[in-house]
Amino acid sequence: MFTKAAFIKSLTLEAKIIKHLVTQIPQGQLDWRATPPQRSTLELLRYLSYSLFASAEYAVIQVWDRWEGHAAGAKDLPPAGFAKAMDKQIKALTALLADHDDAALQRTMTKHWTGTPITLGEGLMEMVLKPAVAYRMQLFLQAKASGAAQLSTSDCWQGKPMKVKKGKPAKAAKKAVKKAAKKRAKKAKKGAV
Repeated sequence: MFTKAAFIKSLTLEAKIIKHLVTQIPQGQLDWRATPPQRSTLELLRYLSYSLFASAEYAVIQVWDRWEGHAAGAKDLPPAGFAKAMDKQIKALTALLADHDDAALQRTMTKHWTGTPITLGEGLMEMVLKPAVAYRMQLFLQAKASGAAQLSTSDCWQGKPMKVKKGKPAKAAKKAVKKAAKKRAKKAKKGAV
């Protein structure tokens, strides 16, 4: 059964992983974007800094009139303020749900962004947790594509680097990371980055 505690625990883990991934973004790559119309990594971070709470707030109060205020507050968020913004969201979201017990999540009705009626519990899963997972994956892929060759599955799913056993595999991994860094540096000198 879906519980509020499980939801908050899962969302807290997503925030932890996202904050870890941010620390792995190569220096000078916050403006990287896969294609011109897509969000840059910095734009994605700014969006993530408010969207989880704003989506939960919509699920609870069913109005969009606060979304723009949240977005405006993140417009100039410096990268150094991102982790604090994520922590603030989790605290605010926990407070927002304080008066809702597990039974309330199952009986309280809300509407999905599409207008479809759903329970509050479903709304939190569909409009908060699932997007957090999707945007975490997008951040992982953007960081990897912009030069964070050291990132592994463990970084993406656990929020920590993979433990590599000492010996030949560890040496090979270090060599691959150094080779990727040299390649990026070479491209940067040529102005290709």
